[in-house]
Order: sequence, then C-alpha cells, then structure tokens
Amino acid sequence: MGPTRLDPVQSATKVTFDRAVAATILVVLAPVFLGCMILTSGAEGEPAFASTTRIGRRGVSFQLLSFRAPPEQRLGVLLKKLGMDHLPELINVLRGDMSLVGPRPVKDRPDISEGEVPADCRPGITGLWVLEPRADISGPDAAMLDRRYVESWSLARDIRILYRTVAAVRYGP
Repeated sequence: MGPTRLDPVQSATKVTFDRAVAATILVVLAPVFLGCMILTSGAEGEPAFASTTRIGRRGVSFQLLSFRAPPEQRLGVLLKKLGMDHLPELINVLRGDMSLVGPRPVKDRPDISEGEVPADCRPGITGLWVLEPRADISGPDAAMLDRRYVESWSLARDIRILYRTVAAVRYGP
C-alpha cells in the first residue's frame, strides 16, 4: 500500500483551518502562554522551550516544541496534567511543521520504515492515536490508525477529534 494523501482542496482547507485555529488559541491563551514561559525559564537563563527532532511531512525533520518543565517539579506535573506543556506545538502548526490533527509525530530514527509515516501528511498535535483506549499503540497498529485517518479525512472529523481531545484532557478519559 503506497502513501496516502489529501487532495489539493482538502489540503488547503486543512492548512487554513489549522493555522486559523492555532493563531486564535495562541491569542486567546497569550497570558497563559506567557505565564508558562516565565515559570519554565531556568534560573540561569535557560530557555523556556525544549525541542525534539521529529519526522514531518514528506520525511522532512523538524523541531517539535514544548515547554521545558521537569516532571519531578509540581509545576511540571501540573503542566503535563493540563496538557499545557504542549502549547508551543501551536507554533509548529503556524510554521507549517504540524497540523492540529494528524498522524503521530514520529521520532527521527533510522529504523523507521517507509510505511510508518504517511509521506504527504503533516503530523498532528492530536489524532486517532490519542483517543484510542490503549496508550501503547506503536508500529503496525499506529501506522494503520494513521492511514485510516488520512484515507477518511474530513474537516468535521478533525473538529470532532479536537473536541474529544479537549474533553479527555479536561475531564479525563
């Protein structure tokens, strides 16, 4: 089975929706974002952001942003519990590295096979893999979910996945 992709109209719709929503969330949550930046900045001037390398659209690597918050600190636990450590990923969406909803961002590893990354789809902040009951989805199962997502993409489905993700973070599974 070859890589799946959205048609040009679907792709343009998805990119426009993603960037509009990401920009709106960043504007609305600007005070929270700024507060997280201040609280996660190190005493010695360490940056508030951490980054890890991930494989993006068409196999191009990018830096996935998050707030730097040690999990052993109460602040780090709170940021993780509320999902706030992932707020900087909205910057990745604005830059075009990611989508709000999409396949799981894959680590930049030499052992990843071609079939694990839908070649023409941006990875998502959330996706079907977040909403599955099993948190340990990987390999063929993750690839199957990613393909299923791309093959049956619709804007309405993205909105449902976003809503379910917010509800899961806010109220628990």
